[in-house]
Amino acid sequence: MQNWSEINLDVLQLILERLSIRNRLNARSVCKNWYRVSKDSLIKVPWMIIFPTRKTKERSCQLFDPQEGRFYELNKLVNDFYSSQCIATSGSWLLMFDFGSRFYVLNIFTRERINLPPLKSHQGRIFVKKTRDKLGRDNFMLRIRQSSITARNALNQTKAVLWVDEETKKYVVVWSIGLLYMMFTKSGFDNWREIPTREGPEILHGCQDLVYKYNKLYVLSEQNRIRILDFSKELPRANSDNVYHNPFKNDGKGRAMIIGVTVSGDVLIVKNQLKKIFNIFKMGLEGTRWDRVKSLGDESWIADLGVTVRAPVNGTKPNSVYYCRDMNVYCGDISTRSQVIQKYFTSLKLGCVRLFIPTL
Repeated sequence: MQNWSEINLDVLQLILERLSIRNRLNARSVCKNWYRVSKDSLIKVPWMIIFPTRKTKERSCQLFDPQEGRFYELNKLVNDFYSSQCIATSGSWLLMFDFGSRFYVLNIFTRERINLPPLKSHQGRIFVKKTRDKLGRDNFMLRIRQSSITARNALNQTKAVLWVDEETKKYVVVWSIGLLYMMFTKSGFDNWREIPTREGPEILHGCQDLVYKYNKLYVLSEQNRIRILDFSKELPRANSDNVYHNPFKNDGKGRAMIIGVTVSGDVLIVKNQLKKIFNIFKMGLEGTRWDRVKSLGDESWIADLGVTVRAPVNGTKPNSVYYCRDMNVYCGDISTRSQVIQKYFTSLKLGCVRLFIPTL
């Protein structure tokens, strides 16, 4: 009789890679070998998590697996979606924000939750005042110097990044409110701390976009320069020499830009316009000049996540850009400068859609 715990590990990995994520999660409980191999069998295809509009009383959300073309219902992921919102992802982890001025990190599949320090613990120039809405639900105001902003308005101007180590569960969270204020917390901290945006050269001020990779935070400033902060130590350190200037400075004002980081650590920048999504430039590790990108080789850029991944055979297409708008996933071929729109339909009243790359 076959002992399934002794099956050849290479064969087992090939089997697991062909299973749906639900079956792969079930396979983890067979034995220790199956659990270990299932965690090593990474999925590199971006999924969608679809949240309902906050105007409904819906307590469920949906996952969409593009490889299988299937929707999965997630019941009671949070208490309600009126008072909670996802603002960033890292693997299968969500950075959730609720209007009681609390942040927490939540695993989609295991429901493991990591509570982050409350905003009132913040050390910096921001002041948090708790309030209630017309229905008596928790809310709050943020005061920065002489300006005040409600929590919901702050979320409309939010940029955030989340990084979670799958093994140790160590994490880094950075939250930017508009162009004026950035703060962060990480494992071992019991508070939030300010990241100065009004110090140093004017070209480093503000924040349009954020990417976190390899212990570095990449910040696209208000003046379309890229500032890099080193998070490898307890406190982030900015290198004033590590500033990349705007390659589109002679191309008119245009719209806001987005940035990304490749597998090898090169920095990408592109104007955030669908018609110009392929007008991509890359800054190499030497940091001396921008070069127009003609090919990403075997990588695909998941623009919503700010990073590139190696394109698997049955997953993302190599040399492509993926980004999500409403319920459409756009896949653009960089070499031909053509794009395909993949439309998906759901029974939910659409609120927020985010891409993520599942990890087990």
